[in-house]
Amino acid sequence: MSEPSRQLSDPRELLSGYLDHYRAEVLRVLDGFPEPGVSRVPSGWTPLAMLKHLAYMERRWFVWDFAGEPIEDPQGDRDAEGGLVASESYEEIRKLYLAQCERSRQVVARASLSEVASRIGRFQPPHEPPTLGWIMFHVLEEYMRHAGHLDVARELAD
Repeated sequence: MSEPSRQLSDPRELLSGYLDHYRAEVLRVLDGFPEPGVSRVPSGWTPLAMLKHLAYMERRWFVWDFAGEPIEDPQGDRDAEGGLVASESYEEIRKLYLAQCERSRQVVARASLSEVASRIGRFQPPHEPPTLGWIMFHVLEEYMRHAGHLDVARELAD
């Protein structure tokens, strides 16, 4: 998927378009990745664990924090030391990821960019909850950073 049109000026369309662009970019890098469960970087994370992290990251920000839906394990992508983990297959995690991206789109579609996140997730008093626009921009930042990490891992694997 290519970047959104350069003629766009609506913030919602730009944020949604770039989120979808980076979601597709992550999958493009991972599709055909040799041994996605094997680490090629000194810190030890694997491309498979990064994909799972991105699914859980979307779930935390959009479903738990913003929509205020209780979730059983918001940190299910991490081990006790905080490292990224994945024991499932690539196809299982890819399916989880795609389902979460769709769920995130549904949450975003029902709200305005100026709507404030719930107080259920990480933004319980005294923390001020961010707006949906801020959350979408933050999630986009996460995608840009981690897509770059995956590009490096792919280059090392190839």
